[in-house]
Amino acid sequence: MATAPASSPPAASPVQARKKAKINRFDSPWLNAKFIVGLGMVLSVILIGVIGQLFWPVELSYPASSPLNLPPVWVTGISGTPDQNETIPATPVAVDSAAAPAAAQAGSSLTGGNPLNKPAGGASLTGGNPLAKPPAAAAAEATPKPRFVGSAAVARFGEPTWEHPLGTESNGRDMLAVLLVGAPRSLYIGLIAATIGMFVGILLGFTAGYLGGWVDAVIRTLSDSIVVIPALAVLIVIGAYVKTLSIENMALLLALFAWPAPTRFIRAQVLTMREQGYVNMARISGASSFDIMFKEMMPNMLPYLAASYSGNVSGAILAATSLEVLGLGPTRIPTLGMTVFYAIRAAAILRGMWWWWGIPIAALVVVFSGLFLMTTGLDEIANPRLRGRKKAAA
Repeated sequence: MATAPASSPPAASPVQARKKAKINRFDSPWLNAKFIVGLGMVLSVILIGVIGQLFWPVELSYPASSPLNLPPVWVTGISGTPDQNETIPATPVAVDSAAAPAAAQAGSSLTGGNPLNKPAGGASLTGGNPLAKPPAAAAAEATPKPRFVGSAAVARFGEPTWEHPLGTESNGRDMLAVLLVGAPRSLYIGLIAATIGMFVGILLGFTAGYLGGWVDAVIRTLSDSIVVIPALAVLIVIGAYVKTLSIENMALLLALFAWPAPTRFIRAQVLTMREQGYVNMARISGASSFDIMFKEMMPNMLPYLAASYSGNVSGAILAATSLEVLGLGPTRIPTLGMTVFYAIRAAAILRGMWWWWGIPIAALVVVFSGLFLMTTGLDEIANPRLRGRKKAAA
């Protein structure tokens, strides 16, 4: 008896296939975990600086606006030698009344007393050393002094207080106010320099890659010549000759060397895109070169441009911090790099004032980590191969 062949399952319709491939409506390449986390870290620094200034007096970031050398509130004691601002009570020294006349006769005054009157201690007729200190003073100096004032819970730099939760430094500035003012300004320098460099790089990169010919040769030669110049050394020389350096001037100096790298990268991308079909169709339809470059090609490069921009911001902040740590930044404006410079100049590491240089370095680590995550996430968004490799590994 013949059996009927098993029926094959019906083929899925294109609509069902798209629904199966797309899990939900929020399945977008822009919802990248690295990009979202990095963007959140950078925005947190900006929001803390903007919103924090509404609740904390920024006037405390000025010198001599706060007590000196206060540790953070979670520090209960610091070992080491007393600080100059610490008042140490004098230790009473018991002096024998019977030995007092003998000590006085031993040449306690600078004149040495009467040289012909031989003291009971057996001194010479010269009166002894007129600069020698009396035994009572020598015993008082030899007595060890306490390292803490009052109880052991008070540090040598002063007693922590919630009026300055992150402590203060030797110039009398509150570290929380310095952080609220300096972190956004350091990020502001990087944003200005990267924006100017990226704008110039987009114009020159698209022009060189799309037009080609002698225009491409001139722009490529110029950008390659600027790239090989040691930018940090040139910036150090320029910063040393500039008397007063503001945030805007410093950003412009950094922008001088921020455009060659984007120009080269964008030119390489445009060279591969100008032979695409949609570019040829736009050229045949009579579109101008400006419309083809910035209306047809540029929208397809937005993720790549965003990744390049975030990388340039990180590089500009690093260059600005390097100059500021050397003392070539805006001296009158609090920034994270200048705070580290003042800490190094005042020997904060040797004095144990770790909060003076540790807090701005921690803020820079947060900014650099956020920008790195943003760059990595945008690279995955712009490159479908990285997303496919990631899904295959999962």
